[in-house]
Amino acid sequence: MIRAIFCDLDGTLVRPGGVVLDEDIDLLRQVTSTGARLVFVTGRPSRCLSDLPTAVRELSRRVVTSNGASEVVDGTTRILAPLNGQTVRDFSAALRKAVPEVHFATEFESAFGFEPGYAWWPATDTGADGFTAKISHLTSNGLTITKLLCRSGALNARRLAREAQALGFGVTITYSCRPEEGGPVEVMSPHASKGLAVRRILQEADLTPFDAVAFGDRANDIPMLEAVGEAVVIGVPTEPRLSVFESATSVGKWLATHDERWCAPHRENRETT
Repeated sequence: MIRAIFCDLDGTLVRPGGVVLDEDIDLLRQVTSTGARLVFVTGRPSRCLSDLPTAVRELSRRVVTSNGASEVVDGTTRILAPLNGQTVRDFSAALRKAVPEVHFATEFESAFGFEPGYAWWPATDTGADGFTAKISHLTSNGLTITKLLCRSGALNARRLAREAQALGFGVTITYSCRPEEGGPVEVMSPHASKGLAVRRILQEADLTPFDAVAFGDRANDIPMLEAVGEAVVIGVPTEPRLSVFESATSVGKWLATHDERWCAPHRENRETT
């Protein structure tokens, strides 16, 4: 029986233009009415949750943010796995030596800092609370860093991620865009990933991976999908690593098709009371 649902937001539940399918909202409400937990797990920092559709915000009191580096529970943000400023300075210097045209930005949950040469990526970056500074200042201004964002005009996300991983810093490296796009490569603490967050929440709730299903659509969702007993990719897999998981056209359609996983046990319990 499904006792926990972990669901990515952008591209999985929230489609381009902020569109959310009624069938997704309706089925998630039905499942949570049986007592199942619903946790959103997103690459967004906590400051970027305010524009979520109201119907989505009302579904869950818990959102894992910044790919597991932080979380929001009942409106309160906790930073769980910050990045060390010296590590960011050393890493950015090493990556810039390997890829000279790379530029960086830093997520602080409550603010966004970026180098003068950093090109905006509308899918993840916002400007109202952003400020420009050199990486040396971005990493030593007293604000807690949850993510380092790296962009290169010459390399797409997949190739830049490979360059970053080859440095051997032991940090978590991923991306939320399509691999062929120029969106930012995201660098986080080695203690931050969607998979680690899911495992922690399951342990807190005394649940096993086989009690949970996860829905995602991009590379940063893979650790989450690997952490549960049932994993579903929404839409066409964007890269081979996602092709090993089951796929569906929407969260709602999968839940409706697999209602025996959550509806039947609940119905039986009601009939015996």
